[in-house]
Amino acid sequence: MPARFLCYQRNRGAAPKQTITIRIQLETATAPQNSAEDLLLRAMETSVKTASLILVLSCLALFTACGKGGQATFSTGGSGGGGTVSTGGSGGGTPPPLNPSLVSLRVSPGVASVIPGASQQFTATGQFSDGSSQVLTTSLTWLTSDTSVASISNAGVANALVAGVVTITAQSGTINGTATLNVTGAAANLLSITVAPAASSIPVDAAKQFSAIGNYADGSSSDLTALVTWKSSSTAVATVDINGTVTGVTPGTTTVSASISGITGSTTLTVNAPTISSISITPVDLTLGIGINQQFTATATYSDGSTQDLVSGVTWSSSSASVASINGSGLATTAGTGQTTITATVGSLSDTTTLTVVSARLISIDVAPKAVSIALGTTQQFSAVGTFDDGSTQLLTSVTWTSSVPGTATVSASGLATSVGTGSGTISAISGSVTGTASLNVNNATLVSIAVTPANSSMAVGTTKQFTATGTFSDSSTEDLTLSVLWGSSSPVTATINNLGSVGSMATGTTTISATLGAVSGSTNLTVSTAHLMSISINPSNPRIEKGTSLKFTAVGTFSDGSTSNNLSGLSWKSSKPNIAQVRGSGLAHGKKAGTVTISATASGIKGTTTLTVGTGTLTSVAITPLDSSVTLGNTQQFTATGSFSDGTNQDITLTTHWSSSSASVATIANAPSVAGVATTLGVGTTSIGANAKGVTASTNMTVQ
Repeated sequence: MPARFLCYQRNRGAAPKQTITIRIQLETATAPQNSAEDLLLRAMETSVKTASLILVLSCLALFTACGKGGQATFSTGGSGGGGTVSTGGSGGGTPPPLNPSLVSLRVSPGVASVIPGASQQFTATGQFSDGSSQVLTTSLTWLTSDTSVASISNAGVANALVAGVVTITAQSGTINGTATLNVTGAAANLLSITVAPAASSIPVDAAKQFSAIGNYADGSSSDLTALVTWKSSSTAVATVDINGTVTGVTPGTTTVSASISGITGSTTLTVNAPTISSISITPVDLTLGIGINQQFTATATYSDGSTQDLVSGVTWSSSSASVASINGSGLATTAGTGQTTITATVGSLSDTTTLTVVSARLISIDVAPKAVSIALGTTQQFSAVGTFDDGSTQLLTSVTWTSSVPGTATVSASGLATSVGTGSGTISAISGSVTGTASLNVNNATLVSIAVTPANSSMAVGTTKQFTATGTFSDSSTEDLTLSVLWGSSSPVTATINNLGSVGSMATGTTTISATLGAVSGSTNLTVSTAHLMSISINPSNPRIEKGTSLKFTAVGTFSDGSTSNNLSGLSWKSSKPNIAQVRGSGLAHGKKAGTVTISATASGIKGTTTLTVGTGTLTSVAITPLDSSVTLGNTQQFTATGSFSDGTNQDITLTTHWSSSSASVATIANAPSVAGVATTLGVGTTSIGANAKGVTASTNMTVQ
């Protein structure tokens, strides 16, 4: 009678332990029943069974000594040939599967803010190779990047000590998961949190940005959007990310809440499913180089005339993957020269745009600033500009950002680096196979003072003003802290300020604008005058563009004192027929098909309008101005591309044209989205400036002296 014993150990959440396999195979012979040989064989079989039982007990004892989770399997079967005993190997039978291995750790919340003296519970969830997950909080090693700012227990409970920012790390062998803990005084004397917009609604697959405004005992307010912990009471209805961006999932109602140090504010959000009448893609008919990413957006127009950008529920495709591919989020990557049709589909509705890729290949990425030193607990915004082999440059808005030392500085998807520990590291911007880097040093200089500018300024009701916070440190260095400080307004009924330092005036009066980082603050007075918005004019007035082209509108407000401003608070843009022409929040309009639409700009209850006509002409030629220019070394030159169309019209197509320079050592030239057509001189000589719009080209010479 054959017998097989298999022993193995299972211990999830830790490093895999040695599997021990013991197999015994006994082949019994046969003999005539009740003969002497038969009686002898039966006695031998009884002895083997006894020995086997002892072996099983020994195996179980072995697993008890090695750790919990041991398991033994005993099986019998028919007779077979030979006998084997093996440990840790294979042979005879199939052992049970090995433990799934730990692949990654996710620490939640990903970002948390508390006041000194408070605690924060972190949770670590392990993802395993078989796709399963398990909470491992109490079986990991927990670390903090700066024990003077916050400590953390073996159970994942962080205790905040002093103001600062630290990285919390959960560790299991070589697998790490991290989160950011901001210890701030933002919650001191905090009475309540107002979540805005209140009682709002969004369609399914659309997104809305929420803000959290802290209201303090002294009557002041601060934008706490980036500091609070966001939550949706029903993630099946809507989800909310760490930045307060809510995405509708299914029809229903949920409560969106923002919390910090035990104080919570909330509002209700209704997710509905209105009927979509049409969808449109922006941007339209771009001409790009090879090796870069371009984000496309699908905007839904609903049966009630409203519009929303869709962040999910859209199927994206490219007619030629060899020219450009596109992922499920609408991010296209250019791969080779030619034209491809980008299509967005929602149910039975679809829209298309043409993407032209020219033979300009990304060869390098310049990350700015190239080398910078910042103090611990502050931030630094990086940008990436790509240089192409045709002498053109372009601001790269869809690169992948990484930090070589996350324990020193983390970096967001937008290139904002946050220092969490002292030391040096490299910030990298990656697009395809091309990488650009910058060095970042985080020092331990202490903040001495903060200056807020502009100082003692004034503004009209219904306008915006940008403030800047500049810090002076113990090593006499200065640093722009605009994105690091906590901004506040002493009189929010007069003016509010967001976490980017942008003030919106609400009513006549005086308020104090403050910037705080840790225990250091700076402030200035702001006066909101009695002047109020009377009218809005839109420039250019009543223009015409062709299908597949774009035009930038600006809104200018005229106030009761006769003054004008193009910085209007809460300005919103709208097209009466988005399927003909769509206008983005920046005022950039894209012609989709022939027709006439009304473009409106609204602020403080005042609306301005203009008529936009979209023609059907096709591009026949391009003219560049100025022609054969001469520029002094060190200066820049703005070029303009004017397109002539088959219907006899002309139009400025600078924004949608791909620019090039034949000699990058003499000058490079920029493409949208930043400063399209601007040439930067680099050396003495002559270069040919080229313009390519959907394959229609033109050129002119520029001499640098």
